[in-house]
Parts: sequence; C-alpha cells; structure tokens
Amino acid sequence: MSDYTKIADTGNGVIALLKDALIPELLNSPDQIGLCSPEDHGDFAVGVWLYDVSEDTSIQAHEMTNIGRNTQRYPSTYLTLHYMITLYLQSDLKYRAPQEHHILGRIIQTFRDHAAMDPDRFTPLEGATGTNIRIQMKDLELEEKLRLWTVPNMAYRTSLFYTAGPVEIQSTRRKTVTRVREIDYRIAEKEG
Repeated sequence: MSDYTKIADTGNGVIALLKDALIPELLNSPDQIGLCSPEDHGDFAVGVWLYDVSEDTSIQAHEMTNIGRNTQRYPSTYLTLHYMITLYLQSDLKYRAPQEHHILGRIIQTFRDHAAMDPDRFTPLEGATGTNIRIQMKDLELEEKLRLWTVPNMAYRTSLFYTAGPVEIQSTRRKTVTRVREIDYRIAEKEG
C-alpha cells in the first residue's frame, strides 16, 4: 500500500464504520453511505465530506527514520482530516425527522464507542492510544457551520463535524548514510 493513500484510506475507514453501525437497523443498503460534497450527494442518505486537511502541529517530526543498515527516510507529515457528516433522507416527511434523529444519535454513539482506528488496517479499535487515528467530535459555532454549508438555493441541514488524526504521510525522500564500522582509540603522549 502506498503511503499517500492514507487520506483516502481514512475516509474509507470512516465509511466502513458507519456502514457497520447503520446497516441494516437504520438504513437498508451500504450503498446509501458514501464520500461526497453537500452539493453533489447523489443518492446517498448519509454523506461524508472531507472539507479540510490541516497539518497536525502537535506532532513535530524532525528526526530521520532508519529503514535499513545504510538508509534513512526523511520525517513524515502528520495531518488532521476534517469531516462534515450530513443526512439526505428521501423518506416521507412525517417520518424523516425522527429517522434523522435516530441516525444522528447512532453516528455519535458509534464514533464515541470506536474513537480510534488502526492506521495500518483502518479498522476500529477499542480505545485511542499511541499512533492510532483518533476520531473526535468538533465543536463549531453555528456561523462556522453555515459558512461550511456552501450549497446555493438549499437550506442548511443539521450536520455532524468530526476530525480524524493524526494521519501520517511518510516521506519518499531517502538518504544514504555511512555507518561507523571501526573506532580507533589512540592516546597521544604528552610532551613535556
């Protein structure tokens, strides 16, 4: 697996987690959940939109990583991914709001119960530790939410906002190093 796919893999991991949580109890088909923007959600009932990618400044990688006897890799970049999760249900109006509330509650419960993903397999873990990708609800003011909702001629829909990170993107740059193979300890005699 190429390391540059970690952003896509994280999104797919989020989708897989939602499918496990919502199918078949609250939605009929896994095809109703997918990555999309609010403008172009097609037939999805639950849309997950990656609206921002930012560098995780809490992790400052400055050291080279040894990847063999004579090779080092330059430091990785660590990212935080920002997601907006919106419901686009097509059910009868009198049933839609309660169904949306059930789904929103289940999504919140799922991300709380599975707050970490294994960054190598992108599967949920039972706790957020170490280098796992943590999924956390983001607290935004209503003005920020409305600003993110950029769909013209469409009323704002209640959405959930989450971050996932740190997502590591490893450098492809490598450096060949020469290892110390022999040490010569010679003590010079002091004249005088």
